[in-house]
Amino acid sequence: MPIDPHTATLAEASAAIEAGDTTPDALLDAALARIEATDGQLNAFVRLMANSARVEAAAATERACSGTRLGPLDGITIAAKDLYDTAGVVTAGGTGALSERVPAEDATTVRLLREAGAVIVGKTNTHELALGGTTNNLYFGPTRNPWNTDRVPGGSSGGSGAAIASGQTLGALGSDTGGSIRIPAAFCGITGHKPTYGLVSRAGVIPLSGTLDHAGPMARTAEDCALMLNVLAGYDPRDLDSVERPPEDFTARLGRDISGMTLAVIPSLSQDCEIDVVANFERSLDELRALGVTIEEREPITGEDNWRVKVGSIILAEAGTLNEASLEGTGVAEPHRRRMLRGLETPVAKYIRALDFRKQVEAAYEAGLDGIDGYLAPTSPIVAEPIAEDPTEEKPPASKFRNTSVFDDTHQPSISVPNGFDAEGLPTGLMISTALWEDAKALQIGHAYQQTIDYHRQVPAL
Repeated sequence: MPIDPHTATLAEASAAIEAGDTTPDALLDAALARIEATDGQLNAFVRLMANSARVEAAAATERACSGTRLGPLDGITIAAKDLYDTAGVVTAGGTGALSERVPAEDATTVRLLREAGAVIVGKTNTHELALGGTTNNLYFGPTRNPWNTDRVPGGSSGGSGAAIASGQTLGALGSDTGGSIRIPAAFCGITGHKPTYGLVSRAGVIPLSGTLDHAGPMARTAEDCALMLNVLAGYDPRDLDSVERPPEDFTARLGRDISGMTLAVIPSLSQDCEIDVVANFERSLDELRALGVTIEEREPITGEDNWRVKVGSIILAEAGTLNEASLEGTGVAEPHRRRMLRGLETPVAKYIRALDFRKQVEAAYEAGLDGIDGYLAPTSPIVAEPIAEDPTEEKPPASKFRNTSVFDDTHQPSISVPNGFDAEGLPTGLMISTALWEDAKALQIGHAYQQTIDYHRQVPAL
């Protein structure tokens, strides 16, 4: 095989299929072999879909050989987080309460990927019901970080992050409510894009927070995420928050010069980070300056004490409500279950005030972009922490989601790209966030940055 299927980007694998240098069958065989060889160490997958994947790969190979490929994703291996419905295949959301739940139809995003010819290789592990940042799952076991298997991969899309980083799949679906696409991307050394709220359908995705949930792509590069977003984006009446917009090619701006852009560091998001996170972030700023980008500082919200506390009740109030049926039995692990039940006790007035203040935060961050192109911050102030022996007693660092959760509150697009390693060899991430519906710009900046570095090219030794 002319390309290494475990280190190639999605775009490179697609180009190799187009050129006749490989086939979807060969890519799937390589993916399944890699999963067999490494998943005993990682536990990225909770369920393989090898039989249906072989049928999909065979059809894609036939199209490739006849010159009738459906597009860049035709024949590409994609994994789906275990929140995404797959027709006839258990989608458990990482919880024992739904261990026998078999959807009758695909999530809209899974359907769109299949219609584009993607090969759905299996379901990846998630933090239980997506409420957490470690993917230390009581029922399916912990997913381990490919760079250090004693560390978490982040969460809740940790299975997807670990699978891509280790070369088990070329792309994956994740979801992001407080950072669950971007934290695993940063911790695993890959790229993850949280789209603008309403751009990608969440229909058929087990919900956590209707106000804050985002569905989106994870892959090695910004280019790969753009290729996936071209398929995933679009209006869907099954998602009541979906927004109808003109079709857009999210790859159209890739390769365009970003010289002359102005990006702003948010001081409150760059302070109190681990020393190597700071060092890698400062180096990233220098690399962007070398591309002709002007870097300034801008704080979108000033004079507002504890604004995060004001919006903090949204997730638990909605999580408890949307998952109330699952919480009635014993299938949801304690103390996870108790935490979600507390959300049901949120006073209505407090919840309404939180919803209103979230809109104020969104408006402030949109206004803060006046005259500039985007915000910059470390994806997380920390690197991946050790896996707790008992998932019911884990206490993840409070700062982990400090930076990412802001852009779930603002609904703005936000991408994490790998930007280095700490002294122990653990990856860090650079987060680029832009105005509402400016996903193409965030991807453009991420892509330009990735032309100057090779962190996304590095693969852990497993």
